[in-house]
Amino acid sequence: MIRAQDLRVLRWPLLLAVTLTGLGGGAVWLAHTRFDAATRQHEHVRQQHTQANQRLLQARTDEHAVRQTIARYDALARQGLIGPEHRLDWVETLDAARRRHGIDTISYEILPQRRIDASDTGALPWMESRMRLSLQVRHAEVLLRLLDDLRRVGTAIVHADSCRLTRRADQAGLDGECDLRWLTLQTDTPT
Repeated sequence: MIRAQDLRVLRWPLLLAVTLTGLGGGAVWLAHTRFDAATRQHEHVRQQHTQANQRLLQARTDEHAVRQTIARYDALARQGLIGPEHRLDWVETLDAARRRHGIDTISYEILPQRRIDASDTGALPWMESRMRLSLQVRHAEVLLRLLDDLRRVGTAIVHADSCRLTRRADQAGLDGECDLRWLTLQTDTPT
């Protein structure tokens, strides 16, 4: 059994032991609390880092797509498909094809340019100019060659809506009529 005199002697060491045990427990609690806070902060920073990396990867992907789009746009603009119509080039192509294929007579009417889709509000709306082409040829293959020549025009996409061939009354050849659409992309839409 512990005597009262021993308790008096041990009183200060026991008080110191209890105090140190309390301080040690407090230090462990504080370390654990700060560790949890640091772990949460680390996880938050890691998530921010992951999100930043994802945004960077998306930006690089977008940059690549934008560069490809710009390169394609530049190529189409150099080709003449984007911007104002090149009607004079079209007429010169028709005249060259007439001479090359020995077309007897050719005439055409080009209607005013208009938007294909009036509700399209994009930056590069598709525009069309309709052309009624009338010609006299010796045989149908000449018309097909002419249409192939027109499809090779770089300043427009030429789409044949319809073509009709009829034998001329004098049996000397064919009369042809074609409805064509010359499609371009326009940066500044005419009013």
